Amino acid sequence: MPATVIADRTRPPAGMITAVRHRLPSHGYRYASLLLLGSTFLLHAEEPTALAQALPRDKAAHHNTPPAKPAAPNTKPSAKTAAVETVDVSASRHDIAGGGLLPQQTVARAQSSVTADFINRQSPTTNTLSLIATLPGAVVSNSDPLGISDRSSISIRGMNGNEIGFLFEGMPAADAFYNLPDTSEWADSENIGRIDVAQGSAALAAPVYNSVGGTVTQELIEPSDKMGGHFDFSLGNHMTNKDFLRFDSGTLGKTGIRTFTSFSYTTNNNWRGPGTNNRYHVDFKAVKEWGAGNSAHVVVTYNRAFANKVTNPSLTQWKKNGISYNYSGTYTPGATNYYGLFGQLRSTMRISAPIHLVATRNVSFDITPYYMWMSGAVDSGTQLSDTGSYNGTQAAGALGLDNLIGGKATVASVAGYAQYTTGVYSALNYNTKYNDFSVGYWYSNLTQNSLTSYVPLSADGTPSSMTGKDPITTANGNVLASKDLHFWQNLHSFFIRDTVKLLHDRLELTGGFKLVYLDRTGTNELPGAPYKISSATTTYLPRFEALFHVDRQNDVFFDANTNFSAPTSDAAYFNSYNISTGKVAVTGTSNLKNEYAISEELGFRHRGFVNASISLFNYNFTNKQISTSTYISGALTTAYLNAGGQTTRGVSAEVALRPWHHIAPYLSGQYLHARLDNDINVGGYPLPTSGKVAPLSPKFVAAIGLAYDDGRYFGDFNFSYIDSQYSTFMDDESIAARKTANVSLGYRFKDYGRMHDTKLQLNLINIGDSKYLSGVFSMPTNAKAVTVQGHTITGSTPTYYVGGAFAVVGGFSTGF
Repeated sequence: MPATVIADRTRPPAGMITAVRHRLPSHGYRYASLLLLGSTFLLHAEEPTALAQALPRDKAAHHNTPPAKPAAPNTKPSAKTAAVETVDVSASRHDIAGGGLLPQQTVARAQSSVTADFINRQSPTTNTLSLIATLPGAVVSNSDPLGISDRSSISIRGMNGNEIGFLFEGMPAADAFYNLPDTSEWADSENIGRIDVAQGSAALAAPVYNSVGGTVTQELIEPSDKMGGHFDFSLGNHMTNKDFLRFDSGTLGKTGIRTFTSFSYTTNNNWRGPGTNNRYHVDFKAVKEWGAGNSAHVVVTYNRAFANKVTNPSLTQWKKNGISYNYSGTYTPGATNYYGLFGQLRSTMRISAPIHLVATRNVSFDITPYYMWMSGAVDSGTQLSDTGSYNGTQAAGALGLDNLIGGKATVASVAGYAQYTTGVYSALNYNTKYNDFSVGYWYSNLTQNSLTSYVPLSADGTPSSMTGKDPITTANGNVLASKDLHFWQNLHSFFIRDTVKLLHDRLELTGGFKLVYLDRTGTNELPGAPYKISSATTTYLPRFEALFHVDRQNDVFFDANTNFSAPTSDAAYFNSYNISTGKVAVTGTSNLKNEYAISEELGFRHRGFVNASISLFNYNFTNKQISTSTYISGALTTAYLNAGGQTTRGVSAEVALRPWHHIAPYLSGQYLHARLDNDINVGGYPLPTSGKVAPLSPKFVAAIGLAYDDGRYFGDFNFSYIDSQYSTFMDDESIAARKTANVSLGYRFKDYGRMHDTKLQLNLINIGDSKYLSGVFSMPTNAKAVTVQGHTITGSTPTYYVGGAFAVVGGFSTGF
């Protein structure tokens, strides 16, 4: 049996979520609105404004590039980039090595990136995780070939998603408790300018604390300095449709402010089984730059999405049924497998405002206030006893349920949640010819409310409310719940960093220190449960980096870092109860330990016609954390496991050419050796896991890319190979290696009037229609029974993500 503490992935109390209308506007209404707005600009093609006449009509202005900036003093980068220490390299749109997969890097650690050159050739429905799937060390488990939903996971160098930091425009972007990124919510792919993946470690100043496995950082394109916009219309199989429209304000008078606002609507049917997905999304960005290096940005994103879930089969179910193992399309009284019972409704908003101020030639200041809100519900089918159910430890009494079969009724569990996060990152920078010194402070406050309640069904199997409105109540009128938690978190983090430049700036030595104080308190409102918990930890994170510029084209780097990851759960702190028996299902504790890692990395980097990077890495973990998914009392939850010590070693590399005769190849790969260092305690018995290969750690990963772009015709081919992976800690079950390939083809038309960058594009995803399991959904300690000291530790069945089948998306887009 798995040695897990259960932590719910889903969250709020009934009443905290407002009902969301599911009635969609007609296609005709949407298209008419979009075409009307676009034609407003096209009709004025021959009547440019005075401002437009005064500005040169160069293409750079239409590609959302910022205007030329005055020379700036020796200051730190803007707030949104200071935290991640990326380097923005100037290059023409199609001059980046590997077709946008290998831009130049200058940081003293392994880092890979994808740029807009690559992103723009991918399907417009894709998300951030899918875009970085070819980078070294990244293993993305997608179950949606189009990337519209977030039914996916990621691991980097064998470290899963709850151990990775995620940043969006200078703010922490993932769910603050579960650290699940849900990257389809961040931005439309048409607005993404660059994604950086630091495989080994987060930058010292980065406002993340769950970053043992590095960071994924995303930035949007800059608003154009000319008024205009972009329109995109796409169709595909599985009834896929995406409409996208962006409007750039241009520079607003003499204010120096530039903005863009975009809206998109995306919908499709599930590629297997019944059900649909739809997504409404808004992006906004405003920029002002003044003086010698001052800048201010404001970014606002809003996302509302609904998705019908798909099944996650066991290995036996997969071998027997393949992609035919799905929820039922029709409701049968007494059954819990009707697809209408399994839905997810979610709304999110992210606001970030990075500001960079230059005080003197040597002193600058960064500040980034941010806010994140998310709420929604995840529904699942289950059964309740009309007279034998429990609310916490107390008998619920007669529930008055209808349509009983054997004294039980089929109902929908509604795992609702609401989460609010506010924070501010700040840094003071002092720079001289030989020194770059920074000291900073980061504060974050989080409030989360979670309620899992139950609602009855209509005669056709439709839940009475997706959001828990009018839930089932106990005989005394209380809401029947299997979870009712309130949680608060305060984080205070201080850092100090100094870089010394020696040997005529050829050698850069960086030393730093970070302190993170994390305070968590919470209450459990279930009857009979221990009411309050509290936990406080202080973590010290020293680090050292060295970067040696051998010459203008070659660098050698070394880093020795410490990182940590806090427990990615709220429910792991509390007791949870079986709704059928009233007994403790999982015992919570406030003595959860942080994962801690010490890592070393040695690498070499070459820049030129050939760009290349290679790095050797070593990690030593204590209290290694694993998060996985499961069900308890009929509700989808996240299982939390402390796997003890682990040692991970390996080598990763990537190489690419700048365009040669319009062709730009790319190759990446990784070898990984990850071993568990100790046995795992299961029910008081040591499960013999020491020396086993760590789960989610494929030995070999490789990718090949080939891009072509002559300015008129363009195309892209990407192939990836992921080795087999174990799905338990006993290495007694695994999924097979997989090979997939994607292709894109397109043609750009000549500019006409206000229309520019007009193109037709076709994306073919999983062109071989490979049938495969892409990742682990539910991971137990052991799949088969193990006898230890005369005691049998029962096995549990892992379940899996099913990789997306063949998909095709064709689209038309134009700038105006």
